[in-house]
Amino acid sequence: MSNTYRIPKNLTDDINKFATLAQAYTQQTTSATEFKAFRVPLGVYEQRKDNVYMARVRATGGVISPNQLLSLINTARLHNSNLLHLTTRQEIQIQNLDLNNVEPILRELQQAGLATKGGGGNTVRNIIVSEMSGIATETFDTTPYAIELTSRMVEEPDSYLLPRKLKIAFSSDEHNIDYAAVNDIGLVAQLRNNHKGFRVYIGGGAGAKPTVGWLLFDFIPAENIYTLVKAVKNFFSAHGNRKDRNKARIRFIFYKLGTEETLRLIRQYYNDELNKNHTFNISEPTDVRPAYNYTPLPKPQTPEYQLWLRRFVTPQIQPGYVSILLPSILGNINIDSTYLTQLEQILRLITTFGQHTLRFTNTQNIRLRNIPEAALPELYQLILPLTDVAATPVVVNNIVSCTGADTCRLGIGLSKGLATAIRHQLLRSDIDLDRLADVSIHVTGCPNSCGQQLWADLGFAGRALRNERAYPGYQVFIAASRRTNPKLAEPIGSIAARDVPQFVVRLFKLYLEQQNNITFNQYLNADGRQAAIDLLAEYKTIPPFADDKNYYFDWGAEQIFTVTPQGKAECSAGLFDMINVDIDNIKTNRRQLTDNTTADADQSTYNIVFAASRMLLVTRGLDPKNATEAFNMFIGQFIREGYVDNRFLHIVTSARDNGKAGLASQQTDAFDLADTVISLYESMDDSLQFKKPATPVANEPSAPTTKPTNFHRTKDLRGVLCPMNFVRTKLELATLNSGDLLEILLDDGEPINNVPGSVKLEGHTVLETEQTGDYWRVLIRKK
Repeated sequence: MSNTYRIPKNLTDDINKFATLAQAYTQQTTSATEFKAFRVPLGVYEQRKDNVYMARVRATGGVISPNQLLSLINTARLHNSNLLHLTTRQEIQIQNLDLNNVEPILRELQQAGLATKGGGGNTVRNIIVSEMSGIATETFDTTPYAIELTSRMVEEPDSYLLPRKLKIAFSSDEHNIDYAAVNDIGLVAQLRNNHKGFRVYIGGGAGAKPTVGWLLFDFIPAENIYTLVKAVKNFFSAHGNRKDRNKARIRFIFYKLGTEETLRLIRQYYNDELNKNHTFNISEPTDVRPAYNYTPLPKPQTPEYQLWLRRFVTPQIQPGYVSILLPSILGNINIDSTYLTQLEQILRLITTFGQHTLRFTNTQNIRLRNIPEAALPELYQLILPLTDVAATPVVVNNIVSCTGADTCRLGIGLSKGLATAIRHQLLRSDIDLDRLADVSIHVTGCPNSCGQQLWADLGFAGRALRNERAYPGYQVFIAASRRTNPKLAEPIGSIAARDVPQFVVRLFKLYLEQQNNITFNQYLNADGRQAAIDLLAEYKTIPPFADDKNYYFDWGAEQIFTVTPQGKAECSAGLFDMINVDIDNIKTNRRQLTDNTTADADQSTYNIVFAASRMLLVTRGLDPKNATEAFNMFIGQFIREGYVDNRFLHIVTSARDNGKAGLASQQTDAFDLADTVISLYESMDDSLQFKKPATPVANEPSAPTTKPTNFHRTKDLRGVLCPMNFVRTKLELATLNSGDLLEILLDDGEPINNVPGSVKLEGHTVLETEQTGDYWRVLIRKK
């Protein structure tokens, strides 16, 4: 079996083209859009800070040899990277790069048999395989199938022309579907009459409108998996949504066409490809443990050594060999760290035992494999200096986090900061963490699922929450089922970021105190579900800003939380999160009133009126400081302007002037108001504009007169925070004709760092950016 996939033959041409485009981009003779369109599918991303890049190195199933990793480390160090990052798709990123260093890095990786091609964009992404495949009890080892499939996919031009990314995952154990259930193509190992094959799931995904995959085939022969993937690529290319990238994954075709028709179409494409008689040949796994000469160290006779063995060492099915989990904290490996120094020594040692001795894991760690038991004492001595990981329980080392808002342009929350805070809170607690070794905790910084919060026992997804002002929060998910009957984790509510670590510790204590001999996941699927919901309810209210400012700072942040629009998707996520907080409040209070479960009907009715009045103010760039302001702004912007019927003026003014007093008697009007506002929200277009009723309303402004071409307007947005400055810019642009000019004045710092970039991502042109004293002047031409 080949250790890694075959490098594509056209990789040198790709690197040459990248070098040409990078130089042209630097010299401003090619656009950022053209450069991005090529570099992203090549696996080169711009990070949150402008002109800082990372290269994502593909490693099928996490497979990489010790020599390759040593070479990669040397390349990263030579070209001034300060950070390596292990991903949840079993890849490794070289981060914080100057653009001038990217081309030589790509060439040096190629010399080591590594590549970044297909690491991003609308491509076939890195294929997932269990880190234990080939060394544990399983149906059969799927690693060689994934490697050969990768070799074929990265070579084919149509793998880079898809409507959106295509993710594939293998499961080697038919009793543990795991990631195969939540990828676009999931392949679960099966044996039928001693013939190897796969059960096939299609359309799984944990991003927008998440779902587990649909069963396409209960069994296809193993030699047909290339034919299957080729067919799915063709189907996806023909039927995927190329206009709206937010609806461009395979699962959205199911939502559009229905399950029966979508499965019928895919099977038709598969049958068409079967007629082409594709070949798919792999080398069956052979013994990858070469002969070696090694003099072992004596075994340490200490309790610490025995504890390390219990926590991190697992016997393989091959007698006399073990695998060892080498944790890294949240996948981060600093170039100048003790961790990297020790890792390099470990890599040099395990080359003694061959090149099939290493894999990256889905939990952002490293697993050493095919290690003779005799080498354990020496490896322990090398790992021992890494006290942060070597002497800590597995559960804290397996916490997963995406990169979050500190480097990702889509991030809302500082997910790595929260994951670190959870880790520290657990280590400070008095609970027996070794009893939680199999528990998974996943954190992601936005509603996307890079941290795989929907595929965990306990998951958290960053979102903007608000009371009188925005504060960092997380949606809480519990109890994903990853075995024979896959199920996404269930959302149970939201919580302030500040309270998450304490919530985690308290929930674990509730689990450990119960007497049933069940797993944490089983507990959450039984009595623990309600216990978690009840516990979450205790954290519903947070202190006002004046009483405790800590709640308004994210974990690891030095500035008060704002939704900074680094890009269109993030700005939208933060903007709509603020709206969704009010929608959730409406739904919660309405349900309590309908079910007669509220202790205060007046208060619940008031909550609905207030949420309905406030929820759309953000779309007008308004941020009320109190309830009275919110009601007055709603009356002025939505009732007086004719977007909301004048009949609701009475209940809104009643709530404004009298609070909750007697409001329950107007419950029907409150429900109608909420329905009206939510329907208005659903009618909103991309320019944040709403449909007005056909009947003219008093005081409605007359239609704007036609403006001359290149109409020029100035808008002073100094003193306006993110995302309101971007919202107001967007609203101003909506009133202009194509080609018109808008000049905006922005403060230094976050406003100038974020608003121009967001404007560009909306398709407009930023003509000038000029600093004037302590503020900036930005000139925009409307698209």
